[in-house]
Amino acid sequence: MDSKNSHGTQQAGPLVFDVPQSDDLDEIFAIANDPRTWAHIPGERVTDPAQVKASLAMFGRGWQEHGLSHWVLRLGNSGTYPGLVPGQMLGTGGAHLIETGAGPSVWNLGYRLDPGGWGHGFATSLARRALTSAGETRAEVPVIARVLSTNPASARVAAKVGLRLLWTGEASQKTRASVGLDSVQRLIFADRTLEPEVLEWLISRG
Repeated sequence: MDSKNSHGTQQAGPLVFDVPQSDDLDEIFAIANDPRTWAHIPGERVTDPAQVKASLAMFGRGWQEHGLSHWVLRLGNSGTYPGLVPGQMLGTGGAHLIETGAGPSVWNLGYRLDPGGWGHGFATSLARRALTSAGETRAEVPVIARVLSTNPASARVAAKVGLRLLWTGEASQKTRASVGLDSVQRLIFADRTLEPEVLEWLISRG
C-alpha cells in the first residue's frame, strides 16, 4: 500500500520516500563517500561534505520550484532484509528537472544507494516511483537517464522501468580520465523520442 502525509513522506511497500532535510547530510555523505558507489567512475567520488550540502540545496530548489526532485530513501517496517534495519537510510534518488539550454527541459533520473542495500530491487522501485511522479507532476517533460558503460546495473534499471536507449557514444576525455579507462561509452535513455536539439545538448555534456 502507498501512503503520503502532509510533510511529503511517501511509503511504497517496504520503502519510505522523504524530501531531503539538512540534518540528513551526514548519512548522505557516508553513502556518497563510499568508494563502492563510485566504482564505475572513481575520479568523481564525493570527498567533501560541502558537495552534499550543495546537492541538498539543489534538491530543495527542485521540490520548491517544480514539486519533484530527489528523495531520501529509507527502509520501512514491512519486509525482512538481512543486514538492514527499519528506518535505515538506503540512499537518495529521484527525478530532477534540468534546463537543457536547447529550449525544452528534461527530468533527469538518478540515484545513489548504500551498497549494503544492493540486490533487493530498491533502485528499480525508486526509478519506477520517480517515473510515475514525473508523469504526475509534468507529463509533457521527458524523463532521461545518462549512464556509463562501466555501470551496467544502472543501464539495466533504466531498461526495466521502460526507458529506451536513444544514443550510445564515446565519453569525453575528462570522463574517461575520471573512469581510468581509455575508452568508455556513454548511454542516453529516455521515455520517449527527444527533440533533436535536446538530444544534441545532452550528448554535448560529455
